Amino acid sequence: MVREMVHEPGRGRELSTYERYLRTNELLALQKAEGELAHHDELQFQVVHQVFELWWKESAFELRTIRTLLGKGDLPYAIRLMQRVIRTQHLMLENLRMLESMTPWEFHAFRKVLEDGAGTDSPGFHALMRLSPLLWDDYKALLEREGVTLIEVHTQPQHYPLLLAMAEALIDYDEIFQLFRTQHFKLAIRMIGPGSMGTGGTSMQVLERTLRDAFYPELWQVRNELTELANQQGER
Repeated sequence: MVREMVHEPGRGRELSTYERYLRTNELLALQKAEGELAHHDELQFQVVHQVFELWWKESAFELRTIRTLLGKGDLPYAIRLMQRVIRTQHLMLENLRMLESMTPWEFHAFRKVLEDGAGTDSPGFHALMRLSPLLWDDYKALLEREGVTLIEVHTQPQHYPLLLAMAEALIDYDEIFQLFRTQHFKLAIRMIGPGSMGTGGTSMQVLERTLRDAFYPELWQVRNELTELANQQGER
């Protein structure tokens, strides 16, 4: 592999093609300098949350593409990209657990620097909260074009394998996102306690109520309907 080097004005060194392509200088300058850290663990806190934003940007990009694909009826590609989004959410969950490596007192050593900043202010999080529910509208429109119900998709998988695979991908995504939000809540009460106020002024009790939210309630409800149907057939 040819390694291309270019001189970077004012830096006194040459950048590789890798560094220029990934813009590593800009990327690695986005965190506080070591001498500016309020506490040792502040760097990890910044990196973890910046990683969130990068992966959420990627996820939002994929979700917009998936919406277009569903509109075209291109289920194979939509399902493949949906699996990518799901895998990304698993990475996010593991990324979040990195913050468990600091103690509550260590977090408090720099928490005041956050002022009123909160995870609920994340532009990436808001993008997913806005885009994700729209996939149900696209999927429902696809069902209507195919003239099939959600019950039929689940009870006749041999006739609708791709529609079922997409439905399962959507609920997988919904589930892992809910798990992420639950783990984030658990991390918050682990750090500041269940009776405290979050940095954004939201109580832990209010935050806990949001854990009941789902992107695709229809896909959860259909499981009740399938159970009732199975019970009825068993009584015959």
